[in-house]
Amino acid sequence: QRVFRATHAQRLLLEFDDERSGDFAPLKLVPEDKIVVLGLVTTKTPREETIEELKLRIKEAAKYIPLERLAISTQCGFASVAKGNAVDFVTQQKKLELVAEVARQVWNDSSP
Repeated sequence: QRVFRATHAQRLLLEFDDERSGDFAPLKLVPEDKIVVLGLVTTKTPREETIEELKLRIKEAAKYIPLERLAISTQCGFASVAKGNAVDFVTQQKKLELVAEVARQVWNDSSP
């Protein structure tokens, strides 16, 4: 809680792409004036997440923080280490398109 409150940023970009990241329970400690960007799509491997899988994870996160204060992104950039990650350009593009499509489906469909 102390970390979230002491952070002078409106958006918190948090990695949640693997088991090591833990569950979403800490999100309940995020102050109401902050938005959480869920880094759900891994850039470490070419594994292709599905729309259904990502929507389910967002729904799970929304148990701890309202959906309107959530967003989705990749967990990091595609060149997060000097030699890059084992993810080719086509897969990178698919992952970015997936993020955009999930965002459209989740937040456009939930608009009043």
